[in-house]
Amino acid sequence: MCTHLDKTGSTYYFRRPVPTDLIGYFTTATGKPRKEWKFSLRTRDREEAKRLLRPHVSESDALIDDARAALTAVPLTTPVAPADELRAREEAEVAAQLAAESAARHLARSPERIRVRRRLQRSTAEMEPADAAFVDLMREKEAEIAKLQATVAAKDEAAETGAARASALIKRHTVAALTAFFERYAGSGAANPKTVVRWRSRVAALVSYLGHDDVSRVTRADLNRWIESLVALGLSKKTIEAGYLPPVKVTLGLAVDDELIPTNPASALRVRAPRAVKLRERDLTDDEAQTILNASLSAQPAGLAEKHALARRWVPWLCAYTGARVGEITQLRAKDVRREQGVWIIHITPEAGSVKTHEARSVPLHSHLIEQGLAKLAIEGDETPLFYTKGAGNEVNPASKIRAADLAKWARTLGITAPAPNHGWRHRFKTIARATGLEDYLIERIQGHAPRNAAGGYGFVNVVTLQAAIERLPRYEVGNP
Repeated sequence: MCTHLDKTGSTYYFRRPVPTDLIGYFTTATGKPRKEWKFSLRTRDREEAKRLLRPHVSESDALIDDARAALTAVPLTTPVAPADELRAREEAEVAAQLAAESAARHLARSPERIRVRRRLQRSTAEMEPADAAFVDLMREKEAEIAKLQATVAAKDEAAETGAARASALIKRHTVAALTAFFERYAGSGAANPKTVVRWRSRVAALVSYLGHDDVSRVTRADLNRWIESLVALGLSKKTIEAGYLPPVKVTLGLAVDDELIPTNPASALRVRAPRAVKLRERDLTDDEAQTILNASLSAQPAGLAEKHALARRWVPWLCAYTGARVGEITQLRAKDVRREQGVWIIHITPEAGSVKTHEARSVPLHSHLIEQGLAKLAIEGDETPLFYTKGAGNEVNPASKIRAADLAKWARTLGITAPAPNHGWRHRFKTIARATGLEDYLIERIQGHAPRNAAGGYGFVNVVTLQAAIERLPRYEVGNP
C-alpha cells in the first residue's frame, strides 16, 4: 500500500489529511480551514504515480513540521517547587564547603610542595636512591609520551594529505551540487543563522522534488512545475515568492558566477496562485487594543515567571506608543531605557538582538509611559535583558523571539482575532499617527522603516523633535495606570 496515493476514476491523486492538531493553521484559497491536501498527479500509471508522489509527501512533511515548530511553546523558565529550591540550596552549600576544605588542604601542603620541588631540582647523583629512582621513572614516562605525540602528529599529517588528495579527486569526478552551492553561501555570512536554517530546508525541498542534486540539470520548466506543486499544497503566492524562491535564486546565482551554467533559470520566475483572501485589516481594533492593555495591568498568574509577567505588563504599552517591532521590544536591556538630551528613550540596537534595518535608533517615550513608572526599569550600563532570562534560547530561536511568541499566544487567550496580534500594534501605530497628522518621515524614523527614496536617507531627526511628534499621539485611557 502506498500512503497518500488516491485514485479517482482512472487518474491517480495525492491526498493527505491535515493532522487534527493543525486544523485551522492551514487555509484554503477562500480562507477556510484546510482539512486535506488533494490534487491530481496527472497520470493513470500507478508506478509513475508513486514516483510523482514522493516530493509531495516531503513537501507536506516539511509544512507540518514547520507548523508544529511555530506552535510549540518553549518555556523560558520552569517554576521551582519550594522543596526543590531548598534541596538545591543545601546541595550548593555542601559543594561550597567541600571546595573550601579542598582549597584549605591544598594550601596547607604548600611548604611540602616547595621542599619536593627543591629536592627534584638537584642532580640525581646528589639525591637519595629513592628520589633518584622516582626521577628516572618520570623521565622515562615523559620520553614515552613525546614518542607517542610524534607518532600521532605524523599520522595526522599523512591523513590530512590523503584527505586533500581525495577531496580534489572527488571534485574532478562529481557533479556540481545545489546543496553544496547553498552551503557555500551559508558559510559566507551574507545571511543570518535563522535565515540559513529556513532557506536550507527550501533548497532541500527542491532537490527532493527534482530527484537529483545536479545544478547543471535544473531547468526553468523544472522550477515552474515545482512552483505549481507548492501552490497545490496550499502555499500562498507571498510565501512562495518570499520564502522559497530567494534561496534557489541565490544558489543558482553562485553556479552562474562559477560559469557552470550560462544563465540563472530562477531569474524573474512568476508565481501563479489564487490571491490571498483578506477578511479584515491587520491593525488591532480599538476594542482589541483596550482589551490587551487592560489585561497588562491585571495581576498575572502566581506561577508565571517574573520576566514573563514583566513582558506582559510593558511590551504591549511600548508597542502601542512606539510602533516598534515586538522583537525589538522583547530584546531590550536595562541599559536601553535611558535619557538622551533630557528625553526618556528606548535605544533599539543590533547589539541587543535582531534589527531588520541593521541600524540602531533612539525612540522617545510618551509621557504616559513615564507616568506609569517605565523609567524604573532603567539601570545605567546594565546589559541584563528586561523581559527574558539571560542565556535562554539559542542563535536560531533567540529568547526574545520566544517571548514574543508567548505574548501572541497570550493575546489569543484574550479573544484577539487580529491576523497577527503582535504586529497589529505596528499597523495601528501608523494608522493613528497618520490620522493625528504626523509627517511620514517622522513616522518612518520612529518605527525604523527604511526611507522611501535616496533623499529620505539624508539628514537627521533628533530625539527632541521625535518626542514632540510622539506627544501628539492620543493617550490610551484604559484601566488605572
